[in-house]
Amino acid sequence: MSDPTGDDPERQLSSALRAQAAGNTGPGAEAGATSSGGAPPPRPARLPVLRLLLSALVLGLVAGALAGIVSLL
Repeated sequence: MSDPTGDDPERQLSSALRAQAAGNTGPGAEAGATSSGGAPPPRPARLPVLRLLLSALVLGLVAGALAGIVSLL
């Protein structure tokens, strides 16, 4: 009636889902075992805020200088 090894389908499914949630999807992955080490996660891409502000400032100065020159003519 019961499985002599104690691995009934519910326990197998439960351990497989636990292993998948932990990231261990390979064959023979144990439930509760987590992967340690490895490369650190990549840093998120930063927005080029300083470069954008600097280019806006330079563009504003150039546009202002051109407008000043044109208004003097």
